Amino acid sequence: MKKLNKLSAGIITATLLSISFIQPIHTTFAASIKNEQAEKGSNQNGSKQTTLHDKSSWDKSSLSFTAENVTCNGISATIKNGQDSQAMQGEAAYEVYWSANGNPKDGEVVYTGVVNALPSGETQELTYTPDQLMDGNYMFKAYQRPGHPGKGELWSGSITINDNAGLTKDIESQRPFDQFFKTSVSRGTATFTVPVGMDPIEISFTSYVYPEGTVPQGDGKPYEGQISFDNVTNLYGPGTYTVEVDLPNGYFQTDLYLGSEIEKLTECGHPMDKIIDADYGPKAD
Repeated sequence: MKKLNKLSAGIITATLLSISFIQPIHTTFAASIKNEQAEKGSNQNGSKQTTLHDKSSWDKSSLSFTAENVTCNGISATIKNGQDSQAMQGEAAYEVYWSANGNPKDGEVVYTGVVNALPSGETQELTYTPDQLMDGNYMFKAYQRPGHPGKGELWSGSITINDNAGLTKDIESQRPFDQFFKTSVSRGTATFTVPVGMDPIEISFTSYVYPEGTVPQGDGKPYEGQISFDNVTNLYGPGTYTVEVDLPNGYFQTDLYLGSEIEKLTECGHPMDKIIDADYGPKAD
């Protein structure tokens, strides 16, 4: 995954106690939408006449979640206004819940956003892209338009994040990895050093071939569709190692990373918590 250049590779892993969930400017706006919906959509102490009025004001839209995904930068959930529903006459609020363990519904709200006024049958991808996506379980919660005859709220499926599963405690908080392992990757050769005192760690060095007709960009992208051409995976104890892999004809990418071989890359390439160093070539003209 080339080359997270030396700067972008230097992301500092925050601890659970120190991380702050940063919300965008529209958070306050989303909160006001939620409050308005709560006031219009339910009035437990109100009269029967008020309830009938609330339902009669419903715009006949009906939202549902259709998919959840882990993206390069965070997580997302797709929400849809039903094919047989009417167009939304205004926006709605959504929230993201997080829990280190267990059901996210019992966790805390880490983000608030806005569902656009969707026409009938249209979808929107709701996103949560913090600077650091903490391990744990997440769920998206959205609110129906005021007067909706159902519960007035809906939940996505649960999304579990465990990006540190391949890391040992020795390196869990070490960044950037290329400096930590004192690496050098040039074409099909990688040299790296496992520090003294570390337990043996699994590291892979893989050469990838680009899909036919693809010309790499200045950062080695696109990653999607790259397939392993040659690979070396071993456990390495303290010491300095030089590893070599064969290169395909034409364009190639070589990645040094933690864990077992990844045979096919997605659009995200290697996870940020695994990639150590990389190279690609021949450089495009």
